[in-house]
Amino acid sequence: MTTLSFDASGVVRRFVVALAVRYRACLLFVATAVVMGCGYVAIRVGTETVPPAFLAAVRFDLSAAILLSYAVTRGRWYPQARADVAAILLLGGLVFAGTIGFLFVGQQYTTASTAAIVMSLGPVLTALVASALVPEECLSRTDALGVGLGLVGAVVLVYPSPGGIDGGMGVVFVLCAVVCSSLGTVLLSLLETTLSTPALTGWGALLGGLVLHLVSVGLAEPVGTVRWQPGAVVAVLYLAVVVSVGGYVAYLLLLAEVGPARSSLTSYASPVVATVVGWSILGEVVTAVTLLGFFVTTAGFVATNWSLIDGRSR
Repeated sequence: MTTLSFDASGVVRRFVVALAVRYRACLLFVATAVVMGCGYVAIRVGTETVPPAFLAAVRFDLSAAILLSYAVTRGRWYPQARADVAAILLLGGLVFAGTIGFLFVGQQYTTASTAAIVMSLGPVLTALVASALVPEECLSRTDALGVGLGLVGAVVLVYPSPGGIDGGMGVVFVLCAVVCSSLGTVLLSLLETTLSTPALTGWGALLGGLVLHLVSVGLAEPVGTVRWQPGAVVAVLYLAVVVSVGGYVAYLLLLAEVGPARSSLTSYASPVVATVVGWSILGEVVTAVTLLGFFVTTAGFVATNWSLIDGRSR
């Protein structure tokens, strides 16, 4: 008599793998948004005792060490072509150091809310740059609607802050951060490198950390008097390992999967995550206006990423 066996765990495992493959892009989007959103809370905790530019530099130092150590064991870890060097310069100089450096300098002259409003222009500028430089990234009406809704939602989320968008020097610096992020993201998507994703991210983090150390020196941050409280240590480890390693690797994979225009929509979803986590962990108040921003931002995400949600490629 033959006994039939049923491997329930194997069936579940194959089912999960099948779902992950089918909805790979959507899962990468969610992972990137959650990791980056929680990073805002970590930054707030860390910068209570550590200067911001120095904190960012240390984060990139640690993440570079982790990523490059891993990349050495996997192969394809060192630059072999001009495209590799160009990708490292773009990722480390523009996407990492350029964005963070200009943002921190800009916030010396303007409010955080104003900087957030200006930074929310990133997906709009990315979509426009991508449509000009990447033929297959032409915006459809649905994409344009989604980008517009996302921008409105981002503005609503920071509406309660005083000041608004000024025409001062701070805004100019933050706009430079937006340009660095958007242009770097689009140009990076045009390059085909021999480097693995961890290696590229590691080299970019190494360069970004070096540049940010120079920024820290230029800003005369009191690095010698830094007090590494437990909260700051946890924050920098989260930023170095989870955000700089997991988050950026997930973002680069998403960039390769769906292109720069829609991958940049993570900057709309991340503030939603940051607000929820900030409310639950730090006790930050969630107002009716914030909830309205959630709905509008979510609508923008759904419109622009509809083909990802229903599992079809565009």
